[in-house]
Amino acid sequence: MFILNDILKPLQNAFSSTNLGRERAHWFSYAILAFIIPFTSSISSNVLRCLNTLFGLNINKRRFYTFMASNKIPWHNLWAALWHLIPDPLSDGRLMIALDDF
Repeated sequence: MFILNDILKPLQNAFSSTNLGRERAHWFSYAILAFIIPFTSSISSNVLRCLNTLFGLNINKRRFYTFMASNKIPWHNLWAALWHLIPDPLSDGRLMIALDDF
């Protein structure tokens, strides 16, 4: 689980430093964990159930769904942070991209 900490910390830093931004950063991290833990399917209601059951969070349903649909999640910053987590994305000077249409 150490690698998750290395990945989630930069993603949390992509959020603003206000109290609400810090709260969103924590919720975002927990939501990512809920998506990748094979507890149940990743539809929103099951993610909320996972957050409550596995992490012991007591999240109000309305606040959770508002967060999930929020336009305040800094996707641009998150994608930049994820890109910078890749140590060397080039192979022989070229960017390798794999597509899967499964």
